[in-house]
Amino acid sequence: MAEFFDFDPISGIRTDTEFNPTTGEMTVIRKSDVEPVLDFAKERANLVGKDTQGIREGWWMYAKLPPIVILQMRAKGINAFDKTHQKRMFEEINEHYPHLKTVTAVEGTKTKKIYLG
Repeated sequence: MAEFFDFDPISGIRTDTEFNPTTGEMTVIRKSDVEPVLDFAKERANLVGKDTQGIREGWWMYAKLPPIVILQMRAKGINAFDKTHQKRMFEEINEHYPHLKTVTAVEGTKTKKIYLG
């Protein structure tokens, strides 16, 4: 059973630990309530659509990433704050986090799907 370890009030990330006495392994579990971010992203995407005005003015909120998602991306080797990782970040958002997009447009390239059958 997981035990409470820490809560960061700024990021909203709760950290629990779980120890397996049989294997001697400790697991760190991070959780966060992202419902407010999901609601914001959906409402904004419905309101602004593609957001062509934002594109014309040189700024564009493509997605709202909560800290827990930034950590998940970092675990995959994607630094959301590094411009050289931008292409991989857009691909990751489009494929795994489309519900966090705040626009209806698609940025970056789509990953190729492989169909087996």
